[in-house]
Amino acid sequence: MAVRIITDGACDLETEFLKQHDVTCIPFYVSFDGETYKKEKVEIGVRDFYQKMKDEPGVFPRTSLPAVNDYIDAIEPLLKEGDEVICICFTSHLSGAYNAALNAKMILEEDYPDARLSIINSLCATVTQASFVMEAVQMREAGMPYEEIVSRLEDMKEEAKIFFTIESLDYLIHGGRIGKMVGLAGSALKLKPLIVLDKGEVTSGGIARSRKKSIAKVIDLMTDFFTKGGHKINDYKINVGFGYDEEEGKAFLEKVKQKAKELGYEEEIPLLQIGATIAVHTGPGALGIGVVPKCKE
Repeated sequence: MAVRIITDGACDLETEFLKQHDVTCIPFYVSFDGETYKKEKVEIGVRDFYQKMKDEPGVFPRTSLPAVNDYIDAIEPLLKEGDEVICICFTSHLSGAYNAALNAKMILEEDYPDARLSIINSLCATVTQASFVMEAVQMREAGMPYEEIVSRLEDMKEEAKIFFTIESLDYLIHGGRIGKMVGLAGSALKLKPLIVLDKGEVTSGGIARSRKKSIAKVIDLMTDFFTKGGHKINDYKINVGFGYDEEEGKAFLEKVKQKAKELGYEEEIPLLQIGATIAVHTGPGALGIGVVPKCKE
C-alpha cells in the first residue's frame, strides 16, 4: 500500500517533476474555436498555446475542466492496487474540477467501499497549487501517513496567496471576471491591475499606471504580507510565475529573490510558466508570486 498523489493541470508543475515524484496530473482542455478541445501539455504545449495567443490577439481561448471519467480513469487503477489516494484540485471558486473529482469519488466508492480516497479543494491555482503539491510530495517522501498528510494540507490551504499583475484587461473582460464598463474604462486609461488570489477567490490588489510600476507593486504586496501581516517568511514556500515572456519572467524572479533575501528568506525560489488554465483569463502577460505555508514539523 502506498500514498499516491493526483492533481490537475492547473498546478503548472513541470512534467519532469511530476514523473520524478510519481504524481499523476489530469490535464484541462483548451480550445481556440470553442469546438475542438485539446488536452493541455498532451495535445498542445504551453509554449504553442501562448504563441497562438500572440499570433491571434483577437481570438480568446477557453478551457474545459477534466471530465468525471478522466478522474475515474486516473484513480481507479490506484484503488485496485490498494493504494491510498490524495487528489489535489484547482480552487472550486474558479473551476468545477473539484466537483468533478467528488463525483468520481462517489462513483468509485460504489465498487471500492473501503477506498482511502481524499479529494482536496486546494483553494489554490498555478504557482500556489504547485507549492501545495510539492508540500504533499515532501510529506509523503518523509514517510508521513495518509491521514496526517490530508489533515495538514487542509490546515495549510487557507493561508495560500498569489500576488500578480497582467498586461491587458482584455482577457478578464472577455471572461467576465470584471465588469465590462469598469474594464473598458481601465483599458482606455491603460491601467495595469494588481490581483490577489486569496482563499481561492480573485480580489483586487490595486492598480498601477505602467507595467514597471505594477511589477514593483506586486513585490510590495508580497513584502507587506510578511512585514505587516505578521507572517514569518521562512514558514512559507515561494514560487514565481510568468506567462509568455520567459526573459521578463527571469528578470522578475531576480527582483523577487533580492527582496526575499532582504526579508531573510533562505530557500531557492522556483520559476514556473503559468499554463493555459489561468492564461485564458489573464492573457500572455501575467507575472505573479505565490506563497504557501510549509508543512509544520
